Formats: sequence, C-alpha cells, structure tokens
Amino acid sequence: MSTSLTGTFYLRQDIDVDATPTISTMDLSVYVDPVNKQALLIRACDFIWHDKTTYLPLDPGADWQAAIQLHDTTLGQLASFENPHQVASGSILSVSGSAIEANQDFFPDRLGWAKGEGRIIVNDTLEIATDGSASVPGDASCTVVLECKVVSLSQKDYIALALQTVADN
Repeated sequence: MSTSLTGTFYLRQDIDVDATPTISTMDLSVYVDPVNKQALLIRACDFIWHDKTTYLPLDPGADWQAAIQLHDTTLGQLASFENPHQVASGSILSVSGSAIEANQDFFPDRLGWAKGEGRIIVNDTLEIATDGSASVPGDASCTVVLECKVVSLSQKDYIALALQTVADN
C-alpha cells in the first residue's frame, strides 16, 4: 500500500491536563502532501504523564483521573471510543495515598509491529484532546510521542483514505 520515503523519526508535543477540556493541534503539513500523495505513517503512540514544572511523576496525594486522545481530524473534545478518527488514547488514575496507575487505557500504544504497518494520516493536522477531574494536580502535563515515517501512496490509496476521512467527519 505504501512506500517508505524516510526512516523512522519521532514527533513530540506537550499538552496541559486540567479539569477543563483542552484541545491542541499538531501541525503535519511538512509531512503530508496531497500533490505528491505523501502521508504520515504512525507506528506507535506513547503518552508520558508528568509534572510540567519539575518533570517528576505526578503526585498521588489525592483521588483524580485524566484522559487524552489523539484524533486524525477536528472533533473538539474527547470522543467515543468507537469513533473511527481516534488514533490513540490513554488515561491515568490516582488513588489517594496509593500509587498512580497509567495502564487504564492505552489504545493502541503500538499501531504496527511488522514492517510498514501503522496508521496512515493524510490530514495536515492531528488533534490532541484532554480532560481531567476537578482534583488533577495543577502542574499536570502529558507528552505525546509519535514514532513516524513519511510514506508515498498510490493515487488510488491516497484518494480512498482522503475520502474516508471526509465521509466519517
């Protein structure tokens, strides 16, 4: 379906996590080019939850929870898990006096194990949506790390992906 144009590289973006929905976008216009049928292949997505001031783990001193989702189009908020535009999602849970658990929901953290597998993106932006409960620590942040390659598609495959993205919107 695709031919690799680059080796593996990583894209990273921090987003604040608090008790209000937060939306951020990741610009992919350097990697996606409809004229040349060039797309971004995401092989893996990892979420690193941390204190944005100290870069230490988040404080488990209170009960709180937070979630993050990566979308291949603009949805404007956290979306249903059956939404086809959801590329990956994750969540974190803190129980007071205990530990923080980040294994609640990772969908999927690896999008392809075999050579050339992954999620192909033809849009020029990705949307990152977060939300948290009222007691999320004030300096909570999450870094999204994407393992990527730039790929070239056949015209038929590129148009099919572009039409599917528009049709699902």
